[in-house]
Amino acid sequence: LTGVAIAQSPGQPLAPRQLFPSSIVNVRSPDSDGWLLTGAASNGIAFGKKGDRPNETFGAQVVIFEMPSTTSGDELVSFVKKRIAVANPSPRFQETSATYQFTDERGYPCVNVRVAFDDTAAITPSGSESLKLQVIALYCRHPVRQQLGFFAAYSHRGKTDDDQIESAAKGFIAGIEVPKE
Repeated sequence: LTGVAIAQSPGQPLAPRQLFPSSIVNVRSPDSDGWLLTGAASNGIAFGKKGDRPNETFGAQVVIFEMPSTTSGDELVSFVKKRIAVANPSPRFQETSATYQFTDERGYPCVNVRVAFDDTAAITPSGSESLKLQVIALYCRHPVRQQLGFFAAYSHRGKTDDDQIESAAKGFIAGIEVPKE
């Protein structure tokens, strides 16, 4: 993240809710044990952990990106839908359900996203296989730097859906905050 000095290298364990501050968005790691830093760059940070089942993984990430101007909540929702479609192209990703809902509960425009895919070519230690991918995310326009957007996403990939994902995702997303200027 811009303005963040990451004192850890990828693969190192994280404390629950470990803070990664920056000038654009402050990020906290997920609020449970077993998470690792899996990537850090000027435009974002990613965390991951293995699940209890074979080839089951959890991911959490925050990414900052350039955002075109939008004049309505519907335009913002449309932008987010297109961005997610590009990031998860068919035929590999087969969308099985999706909801996109505009919200301004944070005091700035955002879109709540719930999307599920069949990932027909997930890369696992045992090779490529078909797994379910669930993603809960919040995409927002930055309230101060209007030309920027950011998203916080929490995901689960495995043979079956994770019926506990909602509370963990909400906790992670709630820990992502724009710094007070």
